[in-house]
Amino acid sequence: MSQRQLTKSVTNRRVSGVIAGIAEYFGLGRDVVTILRILFVVLAFGSWGGLIPLYFVASWIIPSARPRNYYDDSEDDYQEKWNRKAQHFDEKMDRWSERYSDKMNNWARRYEDKGRQNQQDSNQWGNPWDEPKSRKTKEAQPVEKEKEDDWSDF
Repeated sequence: MSQRQLTKSVTNRRVSGVIAGIAEYFGLGRDVVTILRILFVVLAFGSWGGLIPLYFVASWIIPSARPRNYYDDSEDDYQEKWNRKAQHFDEKMDRWSERYSDKMNNWARRYEDKGRQNQQDSNQWGNPWDEPKSRKTKEAQPVEKEKEDDWSDF
């Protein structure tokens, strides 16, 4: 019994790898796969789209091929890879926190400096919202009565 199995291609796929998988099963080259793809498109449009559902059914039925070393990774390599990623992530977060803590400290200093400046200004000039303590009022001038209800100027 043959060890070959019909699977979708992993390396030579355009839509889902069905045509390339069939060509790999029969041992055909990449140039033949290109010719088969062109032939399939021509026949699909020539049959008013009748082959397109057949292609999707084939892509649903034919299993995907796994890469050769899919399960061969040793546990040590896997753990080492994740440890490197975790270390890289920690370093990245440390840089990020240093950068933004510096920015936060600068903003806090600016806010405190503005607060001190505003406090000095308010002590110097007083609070504009407070009522003035002593305000001189104008004395009302009596209106001269020239003519009573003279509307001739308008």
